[in-house]
Amino acid sequence: MKAVVAHDIWDRGGGGELFNAYVVKTLLENGFDVAIVALARFDVGRFREMFGVDLSNVRIFTLFSRPLPFLGLYQKLGFFIPLSRAVKKLRPDFIFVDRDVYKPVAKLRSKLGFKIFEYIHFPYRWGFERRRDLPGEYVEVLRNYFRDAEDRYGKGLWRYYYKVFLWLYNKVARYNPLESADVVLANSRFTARLVKLLWGGKPVVLYPPVLVKDFTSDAKAPFDSRDDAVVMVGRISSEKRYEEAIDAIAMTSSRPVLRIVGSLNPRFEWYKELLVRRAREKGVKLELYINASRKELVKIVTRSKIFVHTTRYEQFGIAVVEAMAGGCPVIVHGSGGPYEDVIERGEYGLYYNGLDDLAEKVDKSLSDRGIWEYYHRKSLMRASQFGEEVFSRRLLEIINRYA
Repeated sequence: MKAVVAHDIWDRGGGGELFNAYVVKTLLENGFDVAIVALARFDVGRFREMFGVDLSNVRIFTLFSRPLPFLGLYQKLGFFIPLSRAVKKLRPDFIFVDRDVYKPVAKLRSKLGFKIFEYIHFPYRWGFERRRDLPGEYVEVLRNYFRDAEDRYGKGLWRYYYKVFLWLYNKVARYNPLESADVVLANSRFTARLVKLLWGGKPVVLYPPVLVKDFTSDAKAPFDSRDDAVVMVGRISSEKRYEEAIDAIAMTSSRPVLRIVGSLNPRFEWYKELLVRRAREKGVKLELYINASRKELVKIVTRSKIFVHTTRYEQFGIAVVEAMAGGCPVIVHGSGGPYEDVIERGEYGLYYNGLDDLAEKVDKSLSDRGIWEYYHRKSLMRASQFGEEVFSRRLLEIINRYA
């Protein structure tokens, strides 16, 4: 069978790129004829280094020969152009797309006879358009996501730049994925519920792949061999709420070290400084590992005793699963995908809903070996259910059923 996998930017190294890399890897390893659609040419050698996927024999359709340093929002609107070209040229059996700007391509379905699988990481744009009708948990996700855009595009001439973008966006973006695609997939039950609220249909849940094998060598490190440390992983930005962990640790009797591992965009330097200042004022020992390598990340996680996740309403939570793969008992906020999908509302990890609650659970997890060992085993068990092989099997089941 012929397949086209369409994603806008392939070499950023984020969760969306990891997901699409493993879609391509699964299809190639199972004999599919695969082509890729991207906005611009990218370094396939670097892609192979990041994800272990060889694209040397994969045809790549792009809009630009190289990334353009301007009009970033407008560039994304042209995503349907190379996708249309790939579909007309290759006549695939199905396309796999995780962006919503493919309305012109959907119109070709009946003529060319292919099927569309759309994967929804989170329906940001359409959710934003209708956020007044949504429960508060989803409104908070959308508010965090659009905060920068509203600050920037709500002022001066930027308002007109954004207004024209929205007008063009509505010309090329599908509205209801359940009408435009043959199969709609979501990255968690949390996201799937929002899709149902917006459009009335129930998508198929396909959890993203998590590279759990990276952590296996030291994942079983016992309680006594680990540092009295709380580890957190994620980009250094304000919606992650790292300061909440600092405040909670300041309330504990165990007073563990707090280790934060993540990438840092220069525009969030202010937030990093806020965390350093907050920790100093609260008397919390803070270790920051900025832009750490994958090898260093694994080492830090597997030598720490517990993992804490303070982000509200995360769509899934790859970092939580990775920490579980590293053998850390996890404590997550009682919301979103980490709570609903990953720890199954407390079955595989702990959750909190306030600073006192978080401080108490940090203390218990660090001081009670029995509690730690119980959730250590639960973490290892649960993480194995999100590995690469599990993802590939599930993806193939879906394709075989619907393609």
